[in-house]
Amino acid sequence: MSLIFLFACTDYNLSAPGEEVKEEIPEDTAPEEQPPGDDPEIEVSPSSIDFGSIMKDCPADPITVTITNKGLGELEVRSIDLEGDAVSKFNHDGQAVNLEYNDSYEFEIEFEPSAYVDYEVELQVESNDPDEGLVGVPVLGTGASGSIYEESFVQEYYDTIDVLWVIDNSGSMSEEVDRLKDQFDIFIGAFLTLGLDYHIGVVTTDMDNGTQSGKLQGSPTYIDTSTADPVTAFTQRAGVGSGGSGDEQGLAAAKAALTDPLLSSDNAGFLRSGSAVSIIVLSDENDYSSINASSFSSWLDGIQGDADLTSLSAIVGDRGLGCTEIDWSSGDTVSAIGGDEYIDVADYTGGFFASICTEDFDVAVANIAKVSAGMQAEWVLSKTPSDLSLMEVFVDGTEVPYDATDGWIYDSAYNSVEFKGTAVPDAGEVIEVSYPYDASCN
Repeated sequence: MSLIFLFACTDYNLSAPGEEVKEEIPEDTAPEEQPPGDDPEIEVSPSSIDFGSIMKDCPADPITVTITNKGLGELEVRSIDLEGDAVSKFNHDGQAVNLEYNDSYEFEIEFEPSAYVDYEVELQVESNDPDEGLVGVPVLGTGASGSIYEESFVQEYYDTIDVLWVIDNSGSMSEEVDRLKDQFDIFIGAFLTLGLDYHIGVVTTDMDNGTQSGKLQGSPTYIDTSTADPVTAFTQRAGVGSGGSGDEQGLAAAKAALTDPLLSSDNAGFLRSGSAVSIIVLSDENDYSSINASSFSSWLDGIQGDADLTSLSAIVGDRGLGCTEIDWSSGDTVSAIGGDEYIDVADYTGGFFASICTEDFDVAVANIAKVSAGMQAEWVLSKTPSDLSLMEVFVDGTEVPYDATDGWIYDSAYNSVEFKGTAVPDAGEVIEVSYPYDASCN
């Protein structure tokens, strides 16, 4: 009998005797996850805790800690403790517990600082994990003098502005007026750059001379956007001489210029309904008008029906004793009596004060131009800072230093940030301020 063997083809690879047979695994087949070991395996989350800055004597929001058993063996959490010098400022409600595979246990840790210092302790979890019998978690927190408050402002300006210059034309003012005329191109240049619709007029502090006494000087009586050469036109009007009355009454002259009968006669057309109004005084004397700073400010606030539209700025002597400046290059001396009344009005109405004795007269004129156009050099804060050393001020993302000459200062009387010198923000710039403040524990 003949035997016939039939062999069928298969999908299996035939190997020689003793050779390992390997099955081909598609490349996109992922290996199975490694199964957990037979021992318990502890996992504590988060691996570090930071409460951040919390106001002194106020409790922080508690932070949850989770312990999970990642091993097949039962995990015995034997103790949960805090270790370190500051343990009295922290607390937790964790307890010993047994966890099966993939079981979790949650508890909370709390923090309440009692001083303005940094605190650091360690949360220690002891268990029967053979590899990590003691897990340490750093815990941090800071006692702050207050919560951090952040606010921002934008430097805005008015499109339509009527500017009244009140220039002291007494016998001691020739040097100061010449300095103003030399720098007026800076003033008008700011208006032209912003594209403002402006009226600019000039009156003197002389209320004894009938040709002055609040009447706008020059012809035509004011400069506007149609004036071909505004710098020359202003220079002519500002050249009011130095023979005026020594009884300087700048506030009375400004009020007379902007009220009837002059407003509807000699000064007709200057003041426009709804425009912003800026009065700028240049004088080396205090004001001797019968109207005081408070009454004048109230009147000015009401002339356009919106106090935000009106301000008085002053280039006068420093408050109190006044000031003296010697120009060593020319030998000229500028001295002034304290212009307290004008400075008070500037404070009341949100105007700008610059010392008439300043060496940087060009900076003063530039800042007066900004404020006249409705820009601000000072912003009132929403809350009261509790620690000025931690206060930060930025303009368009650049930090501004605390500096009374070319930076910012804090005015406690108005709870405001005030910019000085070259630091006054330009149109459209964003001012950002951050500072700590005392708040309720909530």
